Amino acid sequence: MKTWAYVFISTRQPKKVLRQVRIIPGVVHADAIFGSPDVIAIVRGKDIADMDAVIDRIAEIEDIIQTDTKVARWVDDVDLALSSSMPGSSS
Repeated sequence: MKTWAYVFISTRQPKKVLRQVRIIPGVVHADAIFGSPDVIAIVRGKDIADMDAVIDRIAEIEDIIQTDTKVARWVDDVDLALSSSMPGSSS
């Protein structure tokens, strides 16, 4: 079963945190956004435990103040290869 989530990240260093989040295996896509939170990431795993390990790695980044995670439901037919199909992506 595919498992994925949106991770909302608050930080005082969005550019630095964004670079660190993007290199974590299991992060499908991440962007800095205007307003609060400062960064949003889409993460995936083969199951909840695998996805949770990715989220734990994000939460360990030094400059992160807070994270809020929302697990997606009903994603069986969703292609998670977002970063390779989005215009302007550099992956």
